[in-house]
Amino acid sequence: MKRFFLQYRKRRGLLLVIAAVLLVELLSAAQYYFAHHLLETELEKRAEIELTMNAIITRSIIDVSERTIKSHIMEVKNNLGNPDSLSSLMAWTLKYVPHLKGCGIAFDPGYYRGKGKLFEPYALRTDSGIVRLQLADEKFDYTKDGFYKKVMERKANSWVGPYDDVYLEKRLISFAVPIYEFTGDTVAVFGVDIDTHSLGDTLNYRHIYPSSFDFLLTEEGELIASPTDPSLQRKVEKLACVINDSTFERSWSANGKVQTIYYYDKEAGDDLSIFFTRLKGQPHWQIAVVCYDDEVYASLGWLRIRLLLLSFLAFGILLGMIFHFAREEKQLNLKTLEQERTNGELRIANNIQQALLPAHEASLENVCDVSVEGRLIPAKAVGGDLYNAFVRDGKLFFCIGDVSGKGIPSALIMAITQALFRAVASREDNPAHIMKQLNETACRNNESNYFATLFIGVLDLPTGHLRYCNAGHEQPVVIEKNPQSSIPNPHFSLFTFHFSLLEALPNLPIGFFEDFDYQMQTIDMQPGSALFLYTDGLTEARNAKKKMFGRKEVLQMLRGFGTTDPSQLVEKTISRWRSFIGDTEQSDDLTLLALCYTPAEEQDIMGEGLTLRNDVKEVEALGAFVKQVAESLSLSKSLAAKLRLAVEEAVVNVMEYAYPSGTTGEVNIRATSNGHQLKFIITDSGIPFNPTEVPAADTSLPAEERPIGGLGILLVRELMDSINYERIAGKNVLTLTKSIPS
Repeated sequence: MKRFFLQYRKRRGLLLVIAAVLLVELLSAAQYYFAHHLLETELEKRAEIELTMNAIITRSIIDVSERTIKSHIMEVKNNLGNPDSLSSLMAWTLKYVPHLKGCGIAFDPGYYRGKGKLFEPYALRTDSGIVRLQLADEKFDYTKDGFYKKVMERKANSWVGPYDDVYLEKRLISFAVPIYEFTGDTVAVFGVDIDTHSLGDTLNYRHIYPSSFDFLLTEEGELIASPTDPSLQRKVEKLACVINDSTFERSWSANGKVQTIYYYDKEAGDDLSIFFTRLKGQPHWQIAVVCYDDEVYASLGWLRIRLLLLSFLAFGILLGMIFHFAREEKQLNLKTLEQERTNGELRIANNIQQALLPAHEASLENVCDVSVEGRLIPAKAVGGDLYNAFVRDGKLFFCIGDVSGKGIPSALIMAITQALFRAVASREDNPAHIMKQLNETACRNNESNYFATLFIGVLDLPTGHLRYCNAGHEQPVVIEKNPQSSIPNPHFSLFTFHFSLLEALPNLPIGFFEDFDYQMQTIDMQPGSALFLYTDGLTEARNAKKKMFGRKEVLQMLRGFGTTDPSQLVEKTISRWRSFIGDTEQSDDLTLLALCYTPAEEQDIMGEGLTLRNDVKEVEALGAFVKQVAESLSLSKSLAAKLRLAVEEAVVNVMEYAYPSGTTGEVNIRATSNGHQLKFIITDSGIPFNPTEVPAADTSLPAEERPIGGLGILLVRELMDSINYERIAGKNVLTLTKSIPS
């Protein structure tokens, strides 16, 4: 036994290395497995979202096509006695429905003796406009076409196709209805045509992965629409056969809506994941999305290589450390090690604290309506001050605060407050409500009686409307530009600046009383104005003569800067503060936060916009309005169709909820653009209604179990880049924003 322990002591380092190797390999394998599982789960969720969105778009196209036909049947019947007017009626039917390729009516042979045996007035959408045609001639007998025969045989509304139209030389899918005379006899087939090529472009407008693609099948499995890339056609046809082949193993998603087939393409050597589902309602078409496994799991290969390299590096470091500690073990000073450990923890704590600050906040990077700059300089390694700023739904959320005390305890409270502010502000836009929730959390189990002064603001970027709530914090300084109109030279624009303390109610700091009622205040920030916020580390800073910096000095200092640029305000303030305290040890944390409201200049499109009564029937007028807006900005047809769908959904929501049943009112829709973004501003005078607070519909639930509402807002959020709401001067103002492709 003694010999065993001697051998163990001699080989202890080697055994530790072997154990570490096995442990790292085990951890690497576990990490690889869980990473693969997470990527697979993410793929399933993203594929389900993709299928849901395309199902919504496809269902919308189906419903609009059917409504278009049904709403014009009576007009066709009323004009049977005037065949020359039918071409104009076909063109009018086609005019305001951009996804339709053509519209026509095929009559029984010989119905109009003066028009020959076959007569089919038809309207065709082309790049140059809508063209009126007479399709029937000696070469084209529509009575032999499936479009005509299926409807006449069934005597019922039908979706026909897809089929290759010989006359138009296009692949179409059509919806048609029989036309009856007032005697009850069937005399014609009236229908609209959809170009499957354009439908394929719509379904493949966006992808969950660069090489993934979507396609559409009939209930029987016939291919309707697919990507227009010729290199994919053969693969799409093969995958359509795979879906229709019941011998291929398939699995269902957790909610039972989506089926998945994992398929290996021997010809191309690709592993594929095919996700598909059926549309609800008639027709029961199938939508599929295909993803390449090499693309989905591409990061795992590099992850494996990096883990292997890190393993070798860790082994080498570990081996070196073992031998180093073996040589130096007896010479180490316990007190020195403890001090170094403490310093290291403080440095890590400082790095963590700095990482909590929004130095590289992604939501602020591409925002041109406001510029923000902040800085925290702790008195010790870590401090109790905090600030934060981020943009959500067209609003800038910001805060600045000072936790009582200093050092690690205050830093912990600061970190909790930071995280809680982000969490609450991600779902609430009322600063008083945010403050109330932070106060309730701060009061719970507060045996150490910590408290914090805090200022929270929410700036609406489209309007400059600022809502804020102060909890015992220093009053911010408002800086506004005053143009000097007395300057005679019109080529120069000089400014003076007006400085004032923002009016703030004396609310208590958070952490005192859990049931304290915080009050919200509002102002409207003018373009070019700035807000300068700070903690008492600035006003209570002392120099070698024990003189305090003071609030008056802050105002005088800002007047001397002559700028509203946040970066300059912060940097110049820090420079002035350092110059004031000199070599005196910093006694308190210093935090500065400055923001300048600089909304981009936008031009109205279509003048004062479009005003509608709160009647859903008037929504049809939106189509022409959105189309004119899109044409003025040279937007693609697919983007214009999505814009129309989003605006219609938003306006319908406003009409249904802002105006209760039995009340009348108006909804105004304006369109503005700054060259990079397009905004639709929807204003009404109804009761307060914030569509952004409507919970998004849970598409994972069956329709019968899903609560009413939410699908429209979900669709608008998916189609637009952002959706923003404000209640201003007794009116609801909803702003939909979409980036304009360059």
